Amino acid sequence: MKGTLDGLTFYKSKDGHLVRTKGGVNKKRIMTDPAFARTRENLSEFGQNAKAGKLIRDAVGLMLNNAKDSKLSSRMLQLLNSIKNLDTTSERGKRNVQVGLNSMEGKQLLKGFDFNIQAPMASVLHASYTLDAQLVWSL
Repeated sequence: MKGTLDGLTFYKSKDGHLVRTKGGVNKKRIMTDPAFARTRENLSEFGQNAKAGKLIRDAVGLMLNNAKDSKLSSRMLQLLNSIKNLDTTSERGKRNVQVGLNSMEGKQLLKGFDFNIQAPMASVLHASYTLDAQLVWSL
């Protein structure tokens, strides 16, 4: 079943058949109401995390095109959010991944990341490799 019925939207995704409702607060209120200050901070950091993820994906460019899985962007965004949380020097709403990556814990989190969850890097690349994080951020 696909479509909308009584305020419910039915659709099919890679995860199967799903249903959702329309709702929420309008954008103008979120962007101006003092009650949504924390939401605006989260939106700002989310946008920065998404840009950082794109930088990383673009840095590995052509190698990634045939190797990624369909959930790469969301998995990477989740990881980068954890790394961003390691930024203890910036104020909330302005924390960023690059500062988090300067910590040893941030580097360790990124080190274990696979671009394809069904084909971990160690199972398909049998050569040693390193990632220069400074090079990625300068692109």
